[in-house]
Amino acid sequence: MYDPDKYKAARTKPLQARGKERVRLILSAALELFQEKGIEDTTTNDIAQRARIPIGSLYRYYPNKDAIIVALTDLYINDVIDIFDTIGAHPMLAYLSWEEILLLMVDAWVNYTRLNGPFMFLYAEKASPHLNKLNEASWQRFVRSFSGVLKKRCPEANERELLIAFHLSLAAVDLGVDDRFIQIGGEYPHHEAVGAVASYMLHACNRHTHGML
Repeated sequence: MYDPDKYKAARTKPLQARGKERVRLILSAALELFQEKGIEDTTTNDIAQRARIPIGSLYRYYPNKDAIIVALTDLYINDVIDIFDTIGAHPMLAYLSWEEILLLMVDAWVNYTRLNGPFMFLYAEKASPHLNKLNEASWQRFVRSFSGVLKKRCPEANERELLIAFHLSLAAVDLGVDDRFIQIGGEYPHHEAVGAVASYMLHACNRHTHGML
């Protein structure tokens, strides 16, 4: 999340080092404030003040808070896509069970989220049709990347099955990073949820293999 060359601006694309640094400061400040105060209670003035830049400099790159949320979501998605691409390129993928594949993917996803802190903007975006629409293309790339790994294991899997598996896995990640569930179920509550996703994919692929469509 903190590579300045990966940061994206909604308006002016930063080409010089100073511009890239300002974009990095804006997004880093926004991420910190979203985690500390929440999305609703954070303003663009708060973000500019935390980043120690004039509010005009913030608006040069981002017209509003929504644009910052979209940029942060895009960075998050790109990082997790990199993880999926690495797993998908593993030469042993075809020999792994569904549970092994999904544990690799969801565990890596959970660990990334735990290391980088709670991404409150993701929950805000999922709850807001407006924000969800703004970053629809990124979420579609996210689903395609996740589905691409599963398709290597089961080429016959259809779009509906892959989309269900993605959203079930997303729910498993939520379990793995939510302190309430960790306190109740131990450090790895998402592992049980992964087992359910694995069972679903096993059933779906067996159904294709044996012609029971």
